[in-house]
Amino acid sequence: MSNPKPPPPRRARAFAVALLVLLAAYGVWLGTRAVVVAGGADSSGYLNSARLLAAGEAFTPLRVPAEFGGAGAVPPIHFTPVGFFPRTGHPGDLVPTYPSGLPLQFAAAAGLFGWSAGPLVVMLAAALGAIALTYRLGRELGLARELAATGAALLAVNPVFVFTSLQPLSDTVATTWVLAAAWTALRARFHLGWAVAAGAAFAMAVLVRPTNLLLAPAVALLLGPDWRRLLAWVAGGLPGAAWLAGYQHVLYGHALASGYGDILAAFGWEYGAPTARHFGAWLTRLLPPVLLGLPLVALAHPATRGRVVSALLLGAGTLIGCYLFYEVSHEVWWCLRFILPALPLLLLTGLLGVEALARGPGARWPRAFRPAAAIVLSLWGLGAAGYWHRQLAPLQVRPQELAYATGAAAARDLFPADALVVCQAFSGNLRFHTGHPVLRWDQVSPEDFARYARLAAGAGRPIRALVFASERTDAFRRCPGPWREVARRGGVELWELGPLTAPAPGP
Repeated sequence: MSNPKPPPPRRARAFAVALLVLLAAYGVWLGTRAVVVAGGADSSGYLNSARLLAAGEAFTPLRVPAEFGGAGAVPPIHFTPVGFFPRTGHPGDLVPTYPSGLPLQFAAAAGLFGWSAGPLVVMLAAALGAIALTYRLGRELGLARELAATGAALLAVNPVFVFTSLQPLSDTVATTWVLAAAWTALRARFHLGWAVAAGAAFAMAVLVRPTNLLLAPAVALLLGPDWRRLLAWVAGGLPGAAWLAGYQHVLYGHALASGYGDILAAFGWEYGAPTARHFGAWLTRLLPPVLLGLPLVALAHPATRGRVVSALLLGAGTLIGCYLFYEVSHEVWWCLRFILPALPLLLLTGLLGVEALARGPGARWPRAFRPAAAIVLSLWGLGAAGYWHRQLAPLQVRPQELAYATGAAAARDLFPADALVVCQAFSGNLRFHTGHPVLRWDQVSPEDFARYARLAAGAGRPIRALVFASERTDAFRRCPGPWREVARRGGVELWELGPLTAPAPGP
């Protein structure tokens, strides 16, 4: 009989308990600030898609008032909420824009916990999972507990990570599945079952965000040159690949098509330089800048360089390199969310550089160097995060998103059930929360609106508008008429269109 495995040292047990307590506290902090609302294009798009999947439906009908002649008689885009686009060849149907990975998880969770709690459970599980997996991956890489915990902490407090974890976005969820794929790929050296799990996790990462497919060479490198592991990895990913191909074929007409249309048109070489400056500036602000240089130390030291470090850097570099040429990546600080899955990979390779220093010049202080480095980097990162949280205010997500809930509730209470609602930002929100047909003010001309208004008046259909104050001027320039304000809820405004024979006062 083999000897039983000895219990972990008391210090290790205490450290593990402390980490669990901190993780739980972080979950409570995040959960009290997160919000689940079908708001703008992203959040409403994911939630509307999830509701379709939960109902077993692939399409949803375009809501066009009958007096306009039906879906075939009008440009469908005029009545298409954000987060959808008209189905090719079927003008009466709408299909979701966004990939199915996150909606699948929302739909499954909503079946267990309801539509308020279910998506919130997914969001919190993804955020806590990403933090825990960063720590576990660090330990799998051979990092000391203190250094692995530092990587997890720096991810947890990062304003971009907090921003994407507070609302129904795909970025944190994509990060979690990327980390799961990397961790299980490393664990595959112990058992082929881990390679199957790596394939399933990788498939989910791609379903959530298709550009994660670019990480395939990095994950294969983590698996190592073992054909059995590679085959097991492919086998684990086949169900996800089959779902992706079938879903895209049914919705978009081809297994390789997507809801983004010609996505390649959004990429261009001219975006590379401004985006590189943007990414570089914000990464050095939000992280200890020394960590961005330490991967070179890890590559230089014989104890840390090799296949694993190369795989992590390949994965991070591939994702960042892709989004360098995306047209919107350089616009605002939170556009770093596109490269969020690369962030923990960068953190861990930087910490491997600390490990290389610990085995080099830091070897003179074998017991103190790693804890001291962990403390310095943690304090540095926490200080930077505290400053930028105050400047960037990612926690304002909740009140901003709750404005959409306010608007939907006001529309249900104050608008007639058969009203056609002029809107843009609220169009996906109204699709999820009400039965109103919407008219996209950003897609119509004044001539289009005048025709729709005459036809609606002839049929006795009321026309209303639901807009943010910041939208009002542009909305009523495209949709002119005798508008009268019905109510105001903070920055949310509700308007009604009066008789067309009446004078048209300015809004």
